[in-house]
Amino acid sequence: MTKVYFPRVLLPMAAVIVPAVDFLLSMTVMVGVMAVYSSWPHGPIALLAPFFLVLALVAALGLGLFLSALNVRYRDVAYAIPVFLQVLPLLSGVPFVLDNIPQKWQWILSINPMTAAISGWRWTLLGGLAPDPARTAVGVAVAVLMFVGGLAFFRSTEPRFADTI
Repeated sequence: MTKVYFPRVLLPMAAVIVPAVDFLLSMTVMVGVMAVYSSWPHGPIALLAPFFLVLALVAALGLGLFLSALNVRYRDVAYAIPVFLQVLPLLSGVPFVLDNIPQKWQWILSINPMTAAISGWRWTLLGGLAPDPARTAVGVAVAVLMFVGGLAFFRSTEPRFADTI
């Protein structure tokens, strides 16, 4: 960390980019399954799928930047992340369709940007219900704030990384 300079932001980015490459490779399996079952996306809506993938990447990178900088200072963060990751699917609408829950809870879940990414992905590729534009805008705004806040926190704590490590 101290001998040779390299952009330290690449370390948290690698934790987001590697699963994204895995995801893109697994998309070949999804395309194969869609071909077997003749279940293709309908119309030009499928062109919006990369937007929702980028939304998920931005949210993950923002949280990853924040947590990685926090982990350098407080080593117990690494033990709390798996617990958080077990609860996250329940707060994102992974096991259920958001339209099946009461309206007030839908707005609370829309604060999680992954909710917008998942519902948008379902809509574009799997033919689910279209996500509410207002709730999607909330998710996009939170994702951008997470990214900007995580990057600012990472950059402000970066000069002390070498001292702590």
